[in-house]
Amino acid sequence: MRKTVLTLIVAIAAVHAFAQEGFIRGKVIEDATGEPLFGATIVKQGTITGTSTDFDGNYSLKLPVGTHNIVFQSVSFQSIVLEGVEVKADEPTILDVVMKEDVQQLGEVVVTATVTKDNDIGVMLVQKKSVNTLDGISSSTFRKVGDSNLSSAMKRVTGVSVQGDKYVYVRGLGDRYTKTSVNGMVIPGLDPDRNDVQIDIFPTGILENVLVYKTFTPDLPGSFTGGLIDIQTKAFPEKKSTSISMSMGYNPAMHFNSNSLSYKGSSTDWLGFDNGSRDLPVAANTRLNEDNATTTLFDPTLGAERGSNFMNSSLSFSHRNQVIGKKLTWGYNALFTYRNRNSYFQDFERRQYERNAIGSDLGLVRDYTAKGDLANNEVLWSGLASIAAKSANTTIGTTFLNIQNGVSTSVKRTRRNTSLNNPTFLYNDILTYTERNMFNNITYGKHQIGDVRLNWTNSFILSSQYEPDYRETAINEDDDQLGFRNGGLINRFWRELSEVNENLKVDLEYEANESNKLKFGGFASFRNREFNVYNYSYSNLSASNVNSSDPNDLEQFIISDSNPTGLYIQNATDESNAYEGGQTLFAAYAMNEMRIGERLKSVYGMRMESVKMTYSGIVENENGIEVPVTDQETLNETNFLPSLSLIYSLSETMNLRGSFTKTLARPSFREKSEAFIVDPITGIWFIGNIDTKQAEILNYDLRWENFFKPGEKIAASLFFKDFTNHIAIVAFEVAPNQVTPRNVGSAFAYGAELEGIKNIFNTPFGILSVGGNFTYTISRVDRSTVTVSETGQNEYQSEVNFKGTEDGVEKYRNMSMQAPFSINGNLSFETTEQDWSANLSYNVQGETLTYVSASIVPEVYTKPFHSLNFKASRNFGLDQNQSLSLRIQNILNDNNELIYRTESDSELFSLRKPGTTFTVSYSYSF
Repeated sequence: MRKTVLTLIVAIAAVHAFAQEGFIRGKVIEDATGEPLFGATIVKQGTITGTSTDFDGNYSLKLPVGTHNIVFQSVSFQSIVLEGVEVKADEPTILDVVMKEDVQQLGEVVVTATVTKDNDIGVMLVQKKSVNTLDGISSSTFRKVGDSNLSSAMKRVTGVSVQGDKYVYVRGLGDRYTKTSVNGMVIPGLDPDRNDVQIDIFPTGILENVLVYKTFTPDLPGSFTGGLIDIQTKAFPEKKSTSISMSMGYNPAMHFNSNSLSYKGSSTDWLGFDNGSRDLPVAANTRLNEDNATTTLFDPTLGAERGSNFMNSSLSFSHRNQVIGKKLTWGYNALFTYRNRNSYFQDFERRQYERNAIGSDLGLVRDYTAKGDLANNEVLWSGLASIAAKSANTTIGTTFLNIQNGVSTSVKRTRRNTSLNNPTFLYNDILTYTERNMFNNITYGKHQIGDVRLNWTNSFILSSQYEPDYRETAINEDDDQLGFRNGGLINRFWRELSEVNENLKVDLEYEANESNKLKFGGFASFRNREFNVYNYSYSNLSASNVNSSDPNDLEQFIISDSNPTGLYIQNATDESNAYEGGQTLFAAYAMNEMRIGERLKSVYGMRMESVKMTYSGIVENENGIEVPVTDQETLNETNFLPSLSLIYSLSETMNLRGSFTKTLARPSFREKSEAFIVDPITGIWFIGNIDTKQAEILNYDLRWENFFKPGEKIAASLFFKDFTNHIAIVAFEVAPNQVTPRNVGSAFAYGAELEGIKNIFNTPFGILSVGGNFTYTISRVDRSTVTVSETGQNEYQSEVNFKGTEDGVEKYRNMSMQAPFSINGNLSFETTEQDWSANLSYNVQGETLTYVSASIVPEVYTKPFHSLNFKASRNFGLDQNQSLSLRIQNILNDNNELIYRTESDSELFSLRKPGTTFTVSYSYSF
């Protein structure tokens, strides 16, 4: 009996093992175009068990567990046989294949299967086959280098520089000249003072790759000139995977420091948003009573407090899977990332100088020096959820992305005004909180209808930036007496910006024959932006003497029955600082991708864009009286944008590209208006200019590239951009604290790029590779075409008048924020078993004009920051499903420094010391 039972158990186990099945999955790509190959067949050799690729080139084939030979076939293509493909029961085997045209009737190619997937190689394949000139960075590079957010990762892309750790400049052009999109749909910026997107809000954990388009084709938005940055989130998964990762970062100069700063915020600051405790406690735009009851409604906390801070930390979780049904294949992603980062800058310094116009000797005279400590606590979390269903001819999906960011800043410093007329000494505290949010839903469909491919995408975006209760105090010390005379102040403000975007894009693609591919499409965009700022200040300052330099002690000096001359708060809001803007844009395009012979490909077409902008707010009428306007039309233009590109294949691995395109850049809502808006942080007045025109740009590009081996390449590019009506923010000659947008009559930019990556040692033990890129850019603005006064005086004349001579006055200057050069380099090593890896990376940008001089205000430059970083990783565990890594940032311990500069002098503008950070990370996948 016992023997019979044992035999039965063995038989059942054998049948079960024989019945186990698994999957092979992947994508088939056409080598000549780099595009997915539709209708290719994948079969087990010697059988009729097989499947075919969908219009995205994806396939999934169920097979018994074991080793098989797999055949890939398609009409007019070389067949490929992959031998020794192992199919497992617990996870899919991923096989991506590139098929070549069988022009010489070579038959089939037999290779031994290798189950690897390298996203860097995938990005290179996109570059090689794209009709655009583009560069990119993949998720595998994020992991190798250890970049936690997109701003640090983008510094490694050829031709890209990052200003202020959040704003991207491509080929020296940023702000309105660079656009950002998520999965092909443009997103708005969140800064009320700028036009571009703050990319530091994107954690790399949610990204698949980032592509930077440097040339325009009609199927892309026409309103970019430097580059279009397309952020692609995690795509349709090929297999089930779940992962958890965490990290801790320590900076000896910043963490566990008992002198760090903070202030009492809300109970939800750790979630990246304020719970309402910082909200304005009274109705906006109402007159306040000059009494104790009203003043005490406002939070009495006005100063930062000392205390120890914690290390940086992060946590992420992701789950992905693909489920095959009877009629549809389903795929879903769920991902969450959380980061909490503390920074403390001891001896942070900010100085202000003015130019001393004495003959032609323009020396610098110090106006004030502010020195002290600055601390930040930044929380960033993001959630991504996507689901898609596909059949052989159709894919429909939707993606939800929410990003929440909160930054609490505390400043405690002294400010010494060194003006000869009125020297003062101030104790200065600043407390701020900035809350940013972006919610994005993208719903899309892809359909193959005979020879026609139809793609459509709808994007809905809600974005906001809220700055509740900015607080600044300055207590004056004069003859051992503390008070608010001679520069003393207590100011508070609330600022909020919100924007709603709805975008719809439709593309039709028809491959007429092997030599012609036609593409048509349309685009519609609807935008609405609201901006409000509410200012409050304390009165009776001059009558109040205090006994402490700590602003948190000021509560005892508030007006009351016993102190009728005490401090009280007043509404100082100016309604002209608020506005609402709307924009409607419709676009249509047609383009053709045509082969001319075996080696030459031409891509040509036209895009039409029609845009209308409106403004609601306070304006001055012809009598100088402020009056409200609603939906005042400020722009109504229709533009036709041509594009021509030629791609000549010098060999199978080498291309020569040339292109001519026309693009444009539009003024923002507040620029194309009559608004008068003061920035309460800087005190600078922005004055809208309703006469601001669109800028039009002619772009010329030439690029040579050689992808000589998988994962290896070298490329060189030249570019030239000619601007008509370039839009610049210009300071008024007689009032440098007032700025306005102006069209510049003449401006141009040109430069060169060189990039490469090469495996320099390939041994049985591992691979050592080196890569890098260099960009050199020159831009010129004709100063004689930059108007700086209402009388029509230009920037060049103003400078000559200020110096009293033409000697040494340059007629041309650089565009602001344009780095003259950037250098990136990295050295990587990975063992053959992929269990150990190391990466050393370096980045630097040339000295960059940051603020343009105006009258007594000198030019300010950002000095080069030499960023040297190292990361080492160890993979271990079952199938190397665990990873432990160490990253060291800013090994050279360089400082962030800006300087004033004239032809005869230079002085410090600001100084931050970031120190060196050590981060340990652990991840586990199952």
